[in-house]
Amino acid sequence: MIIERVELTNFRNHKDTAITLSPGVNVLVGKNAQGKTNLLEAIFLTCVGRGWRTHKDKDMINFDAEFARVKTSVKRRFGQVVVEVNLSRTTKKTIKINNVPVQRMGELMGQVNCVFFSPDELRLVKDAPADRRRFLDIDISQIDKAYFYGLLKYNKILLQRNSLLKSKTEDIESGLDIWDLQLAKAGALIVTRRMEFVEKLRSGVAKVHGYLTGNKESIGIDYESIGHKNMTIVTRVTIESVEDLLLEQIKTARERDLRLRTTTVGPHRDDLKITIDGKDVRHFASQGQQRTVALSLKLAELEIFRETTGEMPVLLLDDVFSELDVERQTRLVKALSKCQSIVTAVDFDKAVAGVKKFKIRNGAVAT
Repeated sequence: MIIERVELTNFRNHKDTAITLSPGVNVLVGKNAQGKTNLLEAIFLTCVGRGWRTHKDKDMINFDAEFARVKTSVKRRFGQVVVEVNLSRTTKKTIKINNVPVQRMGELMGQVNCVFFSPDELRLVKDAPADRRRFLDIDISQIDKAYFYGLLKYNKILLQRNSLLKSKTEDIESGLDIWDLQLAKAGALIVTRRMEFVEKLRSGVAKVHGYLTGNKESIGIDYESIGHKNMTIVTRVTIESVEDLLLEQIKTARERDLRLRTTTVGPHRDDLKITIDGKDVRHFASQGQQRTVALSLKLAELEIFRETTGEMPVLLLDDVFSELDVERQTRLVKALSKCQSIVTAVDFDKAVAGVKKFKIRNGAVAT
C-alpha cells in the first residue's frame, strides 16, 4: 500500500497543499507550528475518518474557511483507491471512495491502512487504560470490520445499561437481566478479538524492541480484564467461553453497579499491561524507554497488518527522533525501510538512501 499523493484544502493551516510522496521514507522537515503534523493528521483522517487530536471535525477547518477537504490517492495491490473527506461548519462530514459517497463509517475502514505515532502516543504507555484500549480499537478496526461494528454495538448497549442504572425505574433488576445478556454477548467479540490481536503483537513487539534497544531490554505485554485484577486472560479461547465469563462477572458486579450507578465490568474497563524486564513501564521506565516502547508497539503492528491484509500499512511518525539517543535513532531509520513511512522532524541531516525530504513552511510545501 503506497500513498502517492495527498491534497489539502483549508485543512488547519494548509489552505491549498498538494504533495507527491515517495514509496520509501518521506521526511517532512520544518520548524514548529509550520504544518508538518497537520499533514500527518490529514492522512490519518482519510484512514479512520477522524482526527487524532480532536473529536470535533470543525476544529480541523481553517479559521478563515467554512469547509475543509482532504483527498488521498493510494496505490493498492488490487488497484487505485482515492479517498476524499469533506468537513463543513454547517453540515455533516461526507466521505467518498473513488468518488462514490459512503453512508457508513465502516465502509472507510481498510481502504487506507495506517499506523500512527506522535509524542501524544506516550499516553499509550504511561497514562490511563482508556488510551491503551483506544490503541487496540483503532488498529483492530482497520483490519476487522466486524470488530468495528461490534464495538459500536457494544457501546450502544453499554449506554442503555448505564442509563437504566441511573434511572428511578422500580423494576430495574429485570431490565438489567436483559441488558446483561446483550452486553456479555457483544462484549465477548470485543474481548476475543483483542486477545487474538495482543497474542499476535506479543512476539512481534519483542523482536522490534530488542532491535531498537540492541537486546538490552526485554518487553512483555498482556491483555488484562478488570474482572481478573491479578490474572491475565488466557488466549485461544472461544467467544462462547468469554461470553459466559463476562456474564458471570457482570452479574457478580451488579450490586456494585447499582451502588455506583454505572457498569464496572466489561471490555470498556480492560487494560493492556506493558513491562520492561518485568517492571511496569508506567512507574519504572524513563521518558526515552517509554518512547521506545510506544514505537515498538507501533512498528510491531506492521507485520500484523501485512499478514491480515496482504499489504503493509503506511507508517506515520510525528516528531519521532526527539528523546531517542543516536544509536536508537539510527536503528529506527533502518527499520522504517520496511514500508512507506512519512516522518516529521525539526531538522533531518542524515544522508540515508531512499529518503525523500520535504520542507514545510507556513502551511505549504516549500520549493
